[in-house]
Amino acid sequence: MSALRGRRIWVTRPAGQAAGLIAMLQAAGADVLALPLIEILPPEQPGVLQQALANLRDYQLAIAVSPSAIAAVLAALPQPWPAEVPLAVVGPGSLRTAQEAGIPNLVYSLEQFDSEGLLAIPRMNQVAGERILLLRGNGGRDLLPDTLRARGALVDVVQAYRRAPPAITAPGLLAELARGCDAMLVTSSEAAQHLFRLGGAAALQSLQSQLYCVPHPRIAEALQTEGARHILLSQTGDAAMTARLCHHFESA
Repeated sequence: MSALRGRRIWVTRPAGQAAGLIAMLQAAGADVLALPLIEILPPEQPGVLQQALANLRDYQLAIAVSPSAIAAVLAALPQPWPAEVPLAVVGPGSLRTAQEAGIPNLVYSLEQFDSEGLLAIPRMNQVAGERILLLRGNGGRDLLPDTLRARGALVDVVQAYRRAPPAITAPGLLAELARGCDAMLVTSSEAAQHLFRLGGAAALQSLQSQLYCVPHPRIAEALQTEGARHILLSQTGDAAMTARLCHHFESA
């Protein structure tokens, strides 16, 4: 497959999460630039995470909202994940990370790969009186904890990692734009915001005219708010995003 031959594609996922996607794009012929727009750092209070994990068996359910959360938990976990504590995950990336780590008893949606999809499955409607550990980064939406509390659960929200702005500088971004970009893959609304803040006025018109491929309508909306005009909406997952780009350029 060479549908992307000669195309320069930017992958903006955090370092450590982009290898599979980059490999698929390269297999399709793309010249790939890894440009992480979010840096993943340890939590501000690692002791809080360590204490929660030491008491993991006190919870009837744990939730990890991203691959970064699962990776941080696995790095801090003092023992193998207890089989009696289900782990709910959001999205195929988180599911794959948990499965590769051998975590048993996984809870996930097969139909919608976001917080709304997870909340819609029967298990998440049977939480009254349960203690739930929600593992996530700093910030983020409060839909999961708010909804679960409204359903009668006792939810402890613990920061497993921190998201920070990218390490690349504005001159570095401008230099890469000058080298050319046929499409950017953006996989979070926060990354989209970092991109436009980093580029500033000097890169605004160029960034607004780029082609973006995103796996969720919420990310598309974030880009549209910044003035982006060319957005491909893909299904979630590395293969789906690669196929979406291939189809676009084959049809161009």
